[in-house]
Amino acid sequence: MTESAPSRSVDEATLRYLGRAFGRRDEVSQTSLFPANKPERLAVTLDAEYYPELVGVVSLELRAYTNGDFHVSYHETRAGDRRQCRWDRHDQPHNTRDHFHPLPDADTTAAVDRSYATDLTRVIEGTVLPWVDERVGSLWESDGR
Repeated sequence: MTESAPSRSVDEATLRYLGRAFGRRDEVSQTSLFPANKPERLAVTLDAEYYPELVGVVSLELRAYTNGDFHVSYHETRAGDRRQCRWDRHDQPHNTRDHFHPLPDADTTAAVDRSYATDLTRVIEGTVLPWVDERVGSLWESDGR
């Protein structure tokens, strides 16, 4: 995948807004807008205190474009294994424009069609954050505590 298709531009205003919104959340330890190694992204590091001990770094990476395309990736390291999933909106041949690449590896062959809210902030609020909350709960349940 290329970083940016020629017909789209980074939606800096939306990423800045989301960066401020994530920065106010208790479960977020750090946000980094347009980091040097990922200049089109908002990187959000979630506080490991919310997760069982076996879970290491947990993060979200958001890319948003002025044509409405987006990619929101969830990354987690658990007992040394890296897991990831991704919510996408973009044209491609494998699924509908809105789709989800599930855990454990966000593989394209496992992607499922979805229908998201028009606005990325609503997708974060109504889809991504509830999924993260459920993920935290399932990790604690599987931890046996």
